[in-house]
Amino acid sequence: MTTVTTRTVEYPADGLTMIGHLALPAGVDRGPAVLLGPEGPGLSDVERRRADALAELGYVALAFDLHGGRYLSDPEEMLARCLPLLADHDRMRGIGHAALDVLRAEPRTDPDRIAAVGYGTGGAIGLELGRDGVNLRAIGTVNAL
Repeated sequence: MTTVTTRTVEYPADGLTMIGHLALPAGVDRGPAVLLGPEGPGLSDVERRRADALAELGYVALAFDLHGGRYLSDPEEMLARCLPLLADHDRMRGIGHAALDVLRAEPRTDPDRIAAVGYGTGGAIGLELGRDGVNLRAIGTVNAL
C-alpha cells in the first residue's frame, strides 16, 4: 500500500463554501486525476474513501461537495435541494467547474488527463461538464433508478 496524502479544500460554488476532499498519491510527479461526485445527500466518508483508494492507485482525486459542507440525511431536505439543482443545468455546471478548477489548480494534476466519476447527483454534474465541452478523458456515472 502506498502512502496517500489527503487534505480538505474549500472553494466557492452555488453561493456556498464547498468543502471537498483531495487525495494525492505518493511521489511528486504530475499524474492523471479523477473528479469524484457524491450522491444526492452529499459528500460522505464513502466518497472520501473512494478518493483515497484512487490515490493509492496513482491518481490525484478530488471528492467534491454539493451542499456547502453539509450531509443531507433527511430525504425531504435532500430532495428539496437536489431536485431544483438537477433541473438547472447552469447550476450543475457551476458546481462542476468550481470543483474542476480546484483539481486543475493542484500542481500534481496533469490537466490533460482528467476523468469524472459520479454517483447520482454527482454523476449528473459530471455529465453536465461533458455536455459543456470540458476536455475530460472519461465520464462514468452510477445512478440507481
